[in-house]
Amino acid sequence: MSAVDDAPRCILFADVVGSTALYRQLGDTRAEALIRGALARVTALVQAQGGRLIKTIGDCAMCDLPSADAAALAAMEVQRVARQPPTAGDPAVLFRIGFMLGPVVDRDGDIFGDAVNVAARLCDMAKAEQILTTETSAETLSAALRGSVRLFDQTVIKGISESVRIVQLVWDRRGATEIFIVPDELAAPQVTRLMLRHAGQTLLIGAQQMPFTIGRELGCDWVVPSPFASRVHARIELHRGKFTLVDESTNGTYVAPEGAHGDQVIYIRREGFTLLGRGSFALGERPDQAGAIVLHYQVQ
Repeated sequence: MSAVDDAPRCILFADVVGSTALYRQLGDTRAEALIRGALARVTALVQAQGGRLIKTIGDCAMCDLPSADAAALAAMEVQRVARQPPTAGDPAVLFRIGFMLGPVVDRDGDIFGDAVNVAARLCDMAKAEQILTTETSAETLSAALRGSVRLFDQTVIKGISESVRIVQLVWDRRGATEIFIVPDELAAPQVTRLMLRHAGQTLLIGAQQMPFTIGRELGCDWVVPSPFASRVHARIELHRGKFTLVDESTNGTYVAPEGAHGDQVIYIRREGFTLLGRGSFALGERPDQAGAIVLHYQVQ
């Protein structure tokens, strides 16, 4: 049974950063125990602010809290506690966090809605130890917490018709000097489109299609039937008028931009590359290799 919650709720995602490296470093048993313990501490800290754990998705906790203040306080405490492993000698299990306040639909113990989608996207955008939320969510914070908010970015989120202003909650004052306020005239994203071509197919994508996923899985926005491609191999994002190709794969992505880099082929893996002008890229294999499936791009 579904019910729309009239009172806005704050949805928070807390995702473990670098879990793959932990498993490689410590082995499956110890790494899984450390991550399980870290997620249990997230749950306890959320509950201390009147919230609840909705579910875990891999190494990510999805939580529901009654207000932006509750989410902010829980998020800051999660980041502080994460720096201090409960057992001496254990590596720290760090988190990236995103939250948003908004109406939700409660169905069979799970929660759905724009607030869920945006909070998940903010979590994806955050780096280790960062806390991101929307400007509209931050406007509901108490005065004491609003003093810790800094403008982070302005971007379009898939499924949302207007660009969203994203802010960072500064919980560690040692990092405050690295953050500056971006003037409105500089924060506004430019109107840009990206043309993709492959095997006679041409697709023009813009802000409303972001993030744009590429991979072997049928659910991707562009399906590439390559044996070297991961199920969700890469995604294209748009930030401040620039398209970035972000690799999320096992085998990496080879990018061959035209112009400034000459004939150079650039290899990226679990990192981003800004797409400028025109060029090509291939998933898991060099684009100049015989039989490679090559996608061509052009920024317009």
